[in-house]
Amino acid sequence: MKNFMIKLRSLLPSESDSPEHRYFKTVIFLALGTIVLMLLAGFVTFMVTIRGPEQTMVPNVVGNNLENALVSLQEKELYPHIQLRYSSTPADKGTVLEQDPNPGAIVKAKSKIVLRVSKGSIIERIDNYVGWNIEDLEIHLKSLVSVHGPMLSIKQPVQRIFNELPEGTIISQTPEPGTEITSQTPLKLVVSRGPQTGTIVVRDYTDMPYMEAVESLIRQNIYFTISARNADRNEKAGIVVSQNPSPDSDVPRESLHQLVITRPEDIPEDHVFGILEKSLPNYSIPASITIDAVSPEGIRETRLELKHKGGLLSVPYLEPENTVLLILIEGTERIRFAVKKER
Repeated sequence: MKNFMIKLRSLLPSESDSPEHRYFKTVIFLALGTIVLMLLAGFVTFMVTIRGPEQTMVPNVVGNNLENALVSLQEKELYPHIQLRYSSTPADKGTVLEQDPNPGAIVKAKSKIVLRVSKGSIIERIDNYVGWNIEDLEIHLKSLVSVHGPMLSIKQPVQRIFNELPEGTIISQTPEPGTEITSQTPLKLVVSRGPQTGTIVVRDYTDMPYMEAVESLIRQNIYFTISARNADRNEKAGIVVSQNPSPDSDVPRESLHQLVITRPEDIPEDHVFGILEKSLPNYSIPASITIDAVSPEGIRETRLELKHKGGLLSVPYLEPENTVLLILIEGTERIRFAVKKER
C-alpha cells in the first residue's frame, strides 16, 4: 500500500516536474476525470431507467358512474379500457359493474384498468304481450336471458279461463304494457282455455233461505242478480220464491241467474234490510269483488267475496243503520254506500 501511494504521488503533477511534464500530467488527469464523470452519469441514468414507473394501488370504482370512475383512475395515473355491456337493470346505465384488476391490487403507474360499464337494459319498458301465445312468450323470454339475465319471468301458476280466443292466447297481463322495468319483474298472465262448451244443470233454489242461495251461487262462480219483495200471505219471509233459469234446466255455465226473494221479518229496530245495487264496468276477465261492512263503531268485517264479470252487481244486506258498505275491486276500494232507513 505504501509503495502504491508513492507511485501515485509520482504520477500527480508536482513542483519538481518540469513545466512541460507538469502540464502533460494535468491534461491527462483532467481527461481521466471527465471520463469517470461521464461513466458515473451514465450509470445513474441506467439505474433510474430500469427501476421503471412508480407503483400505485388500484382504487375501487365499481358502482360509480363512469365520469367519477375516470377521475379516480386519472388521479392514480392509470389508464381506463372501457367495455360496454347490457345489464338487468335500466337504472345501472353508465355505472361501472366490474373492474380488472380488482380494487386494492398494486400495479405500476400508467397501467391499463378494464372497466365494464352498463349500457342499460335491453328492455326498458314491458312490451304488450296480449294476443301472444304463451308458448311463444316463454321462448321469447328465454332468448332475453342469454343477453342480460332473467329480467322477466312468468308468474306461476298461470290463471286460465274459458274465452272465445284460441287456447293459450294471453288475455291480459300485469304489469301493463309500457311499465318501466327497474328490477327482475314477474308477469302475471291470464290465458285463454279456449271457448267453453260445457253446460250446467240449474239447481233448485226455491224455498231456500236467501243468504244460503247467495253463498251457493258464489261457490259455483255463477253470475246472479237478486231482487226483493214483500212476502205474500202464503209465502215465508227471507226465502227464494222464484228463479230464472228454471230448476233442472240445462244452460251454459256463464248464464245469468236471476233470483227473487222475500224480505226477511223480525228485523231488529236499529237494522236495515236492502239490496245493494251498483253498475260495474265490463271486465275482460272476472274481477275479484269484496264487500266489507264498517259498523258505526268502526269495526270492519268482510261480508262477501265473489268473482264478477261486470254489469249489474246486486247483493242483499242486513246491517245496523249508518253502517258503511265498501266495494273493493281487485283489492282497491271503488264504491262506498251508507246504510240508511227509508224516512
